[in-house]
Amino acid sequence: MKQRSFDKNLALLAAGQGVSLLGNSVLDLALSMYVLERTGSAAVYGSMLAAAMLPAVLLAPLGGVLADRVDRKKLMIWLDLLNGCTVLLAIPFLRGEGGIWAAGVLMVALGILGAVETPVVQAALPQAVAPGALEHANAVVLQISMLSAMAGPALGGVMFGMFGAAPMLLVCGLCFLATAGLERLIRLDPVEQPPAAGGVLRTLRQDLGAGVRFLCREQPALLGLVGLTAVLAMLCNGVAGVGAPFLIRTRLALDAGWYGAAGSALGAFGILGSLTAGLLAGKLRGRLHRVMAAMGVCLLPAGAAFLADAGQLACYGALVAAFCGMQLCAVVFSVFARSEMQRRVSGQMLGKLMALGAALETCGQPAGQLLYGCLFEACPAGWVLLCTGLLVLALGLAGRRTLAWLGL
Repeated sequence: MKQRSFDKNLALLAAGQGVSLLGNSVLDLALSMYVLERTGSAAVYGSMLAAAMLPAVLLAPLGGVLADRVDRKKLMIWLDLLNGCTVLLAIPFLRGEGGIWAAGVLMVALGILGAVETPVVQAALPQAVAPGALEHANAVVLQISMLSAMAGPALGGVMFGMFGAAPMLLVCGLCFLATAGLERLIRLDPVEQPPAAGGVLRTLRQDLGAGVRFLCREQPALLGLVGLTAVLAMLCNGVAGVGAPFLIRTRLALDAGWYGAAGSALGAFGILGSLTAGLLAGKLRGRLHRVMAAMGVCLLPAGAAFLADAGQLACYGALVAAFCGMQLCAVVFSVFARSEMQRRVSGQMLGKLMALGAALETCGQPAGQLLYGCLFEACPAGWVLLCTGLLVLALGLAGRRTLAWLGL
């Protein structure tokens, strides 16, 4: 592979992702406010969210196969063009009687396109930058993602209050079209593909089978890494995603401002984690299991504070510090794990395996949320935090051998 210009290609890819993710973030808020304003029903909105999430799980394998079978640059361009056109075409329908149905169809359509786009972008990154720059590149893309996630709701809230849903959708549609324009300038090295097996379903079955065999027979350590990442996502997203709102608002009886401050702190530490990962590129070889273990250690003081009934503000401070520390470590781990997979897997296989990892993480999130919803409801919060911390710590120590096989 010829070495591409890191600065130019990464800048174009990051700029495109930034514009696209900002549009997605604003769009999510616009649709949620529109549905809740029109129906006033959390049940309707929750059902639409669940329907929109299904494609991310069910169609991720198809997205991975497409990422490995089709020119990734052209695929990214067409997907963003379809995103933009879909959003723009939905605007007139939102004004009519069937606006809620139009919003639901739009959310599902965007979920389908997103399920295909995610593995394509992840698989394209190693073609856009030199192998030694993958940690820096993943860290930059992750920073852009987190900044967009933080800025989108704030910007969307102001825009929705001033203009309503339709003008916001117009802006979001134009963001997707602008992303397609930026992606035309990216240069990707070509990836040679084996011939199709004959028929879509047969090719899909053949490619997915080849991906599973590759992990099980040729790269069992990578399979262990995918499993570790999925379990960590389930535990950490579950304990933080359920624990933060439930403990702050219900157990500690603090108002929404305190929860908002905690959310802002988590976002800031996520960005700090991506910066840290970029600075530590090449310096964590053989030590990544310590990052996993540190995620568990972060939870132990918070568990102790709740068990000791240390007081409202002390428990709040310990909880926010625990989740912020865990967020920083989780981002560092994610950057290095993703970079190692991109480095070790050939271009013909990368899209499928990135899609497999994304699908496992997506499946793990609702499982973790359901698990911790039951645990926090039935058990003392201190014990839930303490036991989760010890479990993640043990997982980090147990995963040392798997990570050592990969040089991590």
